[in-house]
Amino acid sequence: MWLLSFVFASFLIGLGGLVIQDLPRVDEPIQQADFIDADAYLTTEEQLELLDQTRRTEERQVQEAATALETAARELATARTSLQNWLATRRATQQQEQDPEILSRTRLLDELEVRRLTAQERLTAEQTEQQNIERAIEDIHQTQRDLFEDARPAYEGAIREQELRVFLYRLALTLPLLVVSAWFIKAKRRTSYWPLYRGFVLFALFAFFWELVPYLPSYGGYVRYVVGIILVALAGIYAIRGMNRYLERKREEEARSEEERRDDIDYETALKKTKAKTCPGCDRKMESREDATTFFCVHCGLRLRTKCGSCGETNISFHHYCLSCGTPLETAVGTGDDAPPMPA
Repeated sequence: MWLLSFVFASFLIGLGGLVIQDLPRVDEPIQQADFIDADAYLTTEEQLELLDQTRRTEERQVQEAATALETAARELATARTSLQNWLATRRATQQQEQDPEILSRTRLLDELEVRRLTAQERLTAEQTEQQNIERAIEDIHQTQRDLFEDARPAYEGAIREQELRVFLYRLALTLPLLVVSAWFIKAKRRTSYWPLYRGFVLFALFAFFWELVPYLPSYGGYVRYVVGIILVALAGIYAIRGMNRYLERKREEEARSEEERRDDIDYETALKKTKAKTCPGCDRKMESREDATTFFCVHCGLRLRTKCGSCGETNISFHHYCLSCGTPLETAVGTGDDAPPMPA
């Protein structure tokens, strides 16, 4: 019967999943970009595109300036080395300051030094411009971050509204299932078709814990804790009232005669409880002694065993026939020679 309940519940869960998929979607993704100032953001994107082009141009110019500086420095170093070598090997009798070759080489060195200094200044200027462009790009990125930050309150508000909308939407589908399941538990537990009703209850529980609870809006945790408190309180009230009704029913049952109580006990239930060493009448543990057979419950007085009036074999009092000779026990209860008398 439990297998039937689980199979029935699985098909109901599959059908419910198809229904959820085919219903209009209410949980479309929400992005923070949807709530920023679109015109201002578009302006920053255009500025970034222009600055990015300028940055690429500036990077090429910095590379060219660095190459020019490297070339000028290399030419200057070569000229100085050549002059030093020439001075070391020359043979002249005139004064050095009047030597035209020396003057010519010195002017060449001065020109190369000027070229190197010019290339250095150009490289420094290009690098400075590149840094200015990078700072401008970072400023625009900061502006974009500020736009996103300004849009955060509206974005978070939309997220909360969506969470609540999804929760209410799923609650509208799940709550009727829970109500129907509660009615099934209350009114259909004793019916022959309870395994099918139980399958529906399992389906409703699945819908509650897997389709509703994960979508509870957080709101800082307040909603989840409040819902948890309400559910625990309702379950506690139901359990306490159920226990009180159970105890009251047991008191009323124990006040009735043994025969009346026996007639109200289901045969299969009685056998299961007797096998579990539990009294079928009051659900208390059977008391027994090693040197005596337990014929009655010491708590409620219900007859638990009886002797067959035909063969004297001890039987469970709820058996219909004697386990030894097959004599009907309903007409032979307590008729054995040494069977204890029925309580008054």
